[in-house]
Amino acid sequence: MKKKSPPYAIILAIVLGIIAVGAFVEWKKGQDQKQAAAIAKANADAQTAIDQANANKAPVVQEVPTNMRNVLYATQPVDAGAKISSAFFEKKLTPTDILPDAYTDQSDIVGFFAIRKIEKGDPLTPRNIGRSLPYLSQRIPPGMRAVALPIFNAESNETGGFAVDGDKVDLLFTTFSADGTQRIRTEVVMQNLDVLYVPGPQIKTDQTDGINPAPPPGDAISVTFQVTPEQAQALVFLSQYKLGQFSMILRGRSDKTEPKIKPFEGADYFGNLQKVQRTTDKSLARVQELAAKIAEAEKSQGAQGTTNETPTPTPPSP
Repeated sequence: MKKKSPPYAIILAIVLGIIAVGAFVEWKKGQDQKQAAAIAKANADAQTAIDQANANKAPVVQEVPTNMRNVLYATQPVDAGAKISSAFFEKKLTPTDILPDAYTDQSDIVGFFAIRKIEKGDPLTPRNIGRSLPYLSQRIPPGMRAVALPIFNAESNETGGFAVDGDKVDLLFTTFSADGTQRIRTEVVMQNLDVLYVPGPQIKTDQTDGINPAPPPGDAISVTFQVTPEQAQALVFLSQYKLGQFSMILRGRSDKTEPKIKPFEGADYFGNLQKVQRTTDKSLARVQELAAKIAEAEKSQGAQGTTNETPTPTPPSP
């Protein structure tokens, strides 16, 4: 019987297959290592970016000088009687030997009340902040006084009933003929007076808030003003003059201008009403000039990028 030769072709195929499998395994292992290295590098780069971003966001701690401390200052005008909130103030570094009683922590005053008018930039202290609403006497600054005067009645309500506590007014005084039937002269006796109190209920509409309606016909309103002792003395003296009457005209709370105004005398105008027009035209020109100066100051301020309030220019002479 003839002997069969070994199947060399099959053996060779098996050997080649084993070599191919081994080569594939080694190639796959290399690819996995490369992929793992790429993932590790991407993770490291991402972590580096995160760490850098966190480092950029880290707060800068500024050391407060030992001779300075943070004090609360008003960021806006605050009317007497207003409840204090965190929107009303900011902290500013202040020498420790200045304003020793000023508030430094908002928890000390939030929910308290302004016991007198506070202007923008004023430090907040026990002299203008209180736990409860004060008596009127606590709202009067040192050196000032409060005086009440009969001002107007419903038939000649020059403010239309819009004057409320905290407003600014000009006070006029009108003198009458000996029989009290004719008005002879009206002139401004005091300007820019603070109104401390106007009696009467307040009402609200969709356009206004805090209007004091006029009293019944013939009843005078006793309005309380904040004045100096000398102003009080003069006003009390004038109030005793039987042939004279006080009136007040409302002005903007931020308007501190005090133009010189000539008295209005009936004898100068009766029979020549065109003179009234000429006089009022001059006053209108003065107001327009003042408005132009304010607008120019605001434009200049806006160009400089500042947020401070524009100071009120001095009005031109009439």
